[in-house]
Amino acid sequence: MQQVYFLIPGLILPTEAKSAISTCSLETADKLSKSLIEAPIRQDFGSLPFSRSVHLIWAWSVLCRRALPFVTAPYAWSVNQGPQLANEVWSLTLAHADDEGRLAAVDPLTDEAVEAFACAMTVPLREHGFQLQRWDRTLFLTRKRPWGVATRPFEALSGHAPDARVDLAASTEDASAVDAAVRDMNELNAALASAALTSAGTPINALWISGGGCYSNFYPPTKIRSVLSDIDAITGWALAAGILNHRLGHITNAQQWPSDAPNGECIAVLDALYEPWLARNWALWESRLEGVVEQIDVLSQAARKKGCDHAVLVGCGETMTMTLVKKNNNPRSLLARLAGGRKVAAASWIFQDPMSNTVNTAADTARDGGAL
Repeated sequence: MQQVYFLIPGLILPTEAKSAISTCSLETADKLSKSLIEAPIRQDFGSLPFSRSVHLIWAWSVLCRRALPFVTAPYAWSVNQGPQLANEVWSLTLAHADDEGRLAAVDPLTDEAVEAFACAMTVPLREHGFQLQRWDRTLFLTRKRPWGVATRPFEALSGHAPDARVDLAASTEDASAVDAAVRDMNELNAALASAALTSAGTPINALWISGGGCYSNFYPPTKIRSVLSDIDAITGWALAAGILNHRLGHITNAQQWPSDAPNGECIAVLDALYEPWLARNWALWESRLEGVVEQIDVLSQAARKKGCDHAVLVGCGETMTMTLVKKNNNPRSLLARLAGGRKVAAASWIFQDPMSNTVNTAADTARDGGAL
């Protein structure tokens, strides 16, 4: 049995969104849970600081087969043609903090702002063990000695005020590394604030360091044959796991899998819902849902040509996933019309509620011999 996986960050909604989601949108989502082989399967994750980044936990586990914490920066660096380095690489995001401390990435980040930041902050960064690496307008940091922490990816922090209790965690047995990293971050933010930098009129008064670790190839190679994603870190993971570059592609506007990809299992990361989900912009979320559902249908049929006879939809919420497994039949075929299967209304699985009786947990599925 070969499967095509659709990883969908932002598909599973918080309970608070119930009053904002229209009946029409729920009917659109119903299309995802027709002809199911089994009840939707819920899996909960308790791994801070990676809530709101469950899709990265899933992709790291499936592609790389490594334990947490996941590492993103050196793989994004590699995809952006950065040179191979043996030491730690971290992503650096320049942000604006509002009066309540909530962060938003500074956009646009002008060349002049990058130059001014480098002049003001290269020395303070070096004093805290970091070397600034400028890659056009994308900023990375390298360090010789491990920092000893994992931090929340910036995109999942945007719109929130940083909180060391949930946004940083020790990546080794040295719990004191968190306190040291908090001091580093606070002192660097103080130095940045005193520099009074702006970009296109927006004050740059905060920074966030995330995704750090060392690059390594993954062994044994993944059994996944092709990946479609616009997330640089996931593309980098796929390359390091043994998938050739010409068997990878972007998800935006994709209607086919790379022609050179051999038959076998493949993954598409559809992240169009993620940005409005993070921002709690439910009107924008609804406007994008139909396109996501249509792209899943198109790529499902394209995956049939790659030998994928099952489609596995992995919807991601804040701390959990909901998995929908269905036969990947041609919808116009007689087999599809006769196959039947379970139909589950979206309202029973699309909200991150306590589990209903229409949903299995991953533990239930494993106990019954069908764990994914």
